[in-house]
Amino acid sequence: MPQYTPILRWKRGERVGLQHLTAGAKQRSLPLFLLGADQYKLRPATARRDAVPAPDAFIQEVRIAWGTTPFLLDASALPSQGLHHPLQAISAACAGAGLAMIPTTALAVSPAYQAAVNASVATGNGVCLRIDLQEASSMQTWIGAWPHPLEQTDLILDFGAEIGTVAQLGPALDDVFLNLHAGNRWRSVSMAGTSMPENFTGYLAGQHLINRREWSLWQHLHGLRLPYRLDYADFTSTSPGAPPPNIAWGYPINVKYTLPDSFLICRGVRTTGPQGVEADVQLVNHANSIRNFAQRHALAHIWADSKIDDIAVGNASPQGLEHWVQLGVNRHIELMATLLP
Repeated sequence: MPQYTPILRWKRGERVGLQHLTAGAKQRSLPLFLLGADQYKLRPATARRDAVPAPDAFIQEVRIAWGTTPFLLDASALPSQGLHHPLQAISAACAGAGLAMIPTTALAVSPAYQAAVNASVATGNGVCLRIDLQEASSMQTWIGAWPHPLEQTDLILDFGAEIGTVAQLGPALDDVFLNLHAGNRWRSVSMAGTSMPENFTGYLAGQHLINRREWSLWQHLHGLRLPYRLDYADFTSTSPGAPPPNIAWGYPINVKYTLPDSFLICRGVRTTGPQGVEADVQLVNHANSIRNFAQRHALAHIWADSKIDDIAVGNASPQGLEHWVQLGVNRHIELMATLLP
């Protein structure tokens, strides 16, 4: 039975979406959290509580949003502190709290980060390695330098936003997966990617459908009867690039809703200026357009779909865009849990 790896940036909206998952969706999922400096900070002291160090604050967030089931963590974006990387402190905190954190790395990371990964593997949870297509094709040239047993390594072939280009390779790509070096020795093998455009650039106001090429490509590769199980991963609520800084107030109000084979994009307009529309009005309209979409494939048992229906009929506030990140993450992961064979 294939496993699902949703890739998330550990923002608050994503964490709340995870918190509301059903038990069935959590059982099918091994999430990958991409931890950046904005999400890894000391929690300042207040009049009622002491300051909480960054590793402990992260542990508390994981417990609330995900619990104690295993998760992957890529903390390579955090700056090193001299010869030490914060992953060392995170790993120690996870071990002390009984959390099954699996450190995630790449072939081109800082020596300090790789040293922290290597030390974390000693906790017994193994390790995850993310590679691109070129690295997958040239595996025999570097596999001898990989310091960990393949049987303890989860491998992710991450195509990122290049999924459309990769999918066009046809038989050449099939050959990479059919002849993946030591394919049946890795603890797991996953394919990852995303079709989501950065900030919906180039799309006018209204509804749009974007083909989920990462999902259709995985279905094709899964059908090749590979000599190992191929798991599925995708960028659940984000694009592979870093979040854009300093987004100006008045930005268009956009919502993404995942369908089995497409993303339904509700592209809004700005909230300021002559043609501006209040955010609450746009979000209620988006909820109605989702609720009335003929190919919606609603899941009555999940938190996100019931919330969207409540917003559409006026039984709940549309709240803000962060709430819609929560809904989008929850809907996406729940849907994938039902679609994977």
